[in-house]
Amino acid sequence: MLAQKLNPVQYAETVQEWAAGTALGALGTRFLIAGEGEARAELSFRKEHAPLTGRFHIGVIMTFAEETASSAGMWEFNPTRISRPELIPLTFQVDFHQIANTNRGKLVADARIVHRGRTILVVDTQVRDDTGKLIATMTTTQMVPRGADSNPPERGDSGQSD
Repeated sequence: MLAQKLNPVQYAETVQEWAAGTALGALGTRFLIAGEGEARAELSFRKEHAPLTGRFHIGVIMTFAEETASSAGMWEFNPTRISRPELIPLTFQVDFHQIANTNRGKLVADARIVHRGRTILVVDTQVRDDTGKLIATMTTTQMVPRGADSNPPERGDSGQSD
């Protein structure tokens, strides 16, 4: 019996469950969608996210952007509720540019797979504050997991019947 392929909202909920009790969950990221080539997440400002400047620490913003990009890539190889860590793409290159910062509200990250090859994925991520102001951009290169299906799941088909 094949595991049911999840739609992007269901998959984001599943990633959120998997993240509990891990470094992924400790940051406070809330995954909204993950799948079909994209992901969206949000992160509310907390005092512990800031250095002495009182604004988001650059490492927090980078981690948040990378987590979002990774969740987009994860669905490509395991769009189910079954935890398969060996099918998580490995991020091995990051190009990050911080443009602005904030000390209030929340950040929203939108990630989109812009290339899916036989051995790598390239994911572009933009991080904005809750007013829509661009905070950072990130391009990540992820290694396709060994043994992963070389054909991506069909997009737009959540595996559910109408």
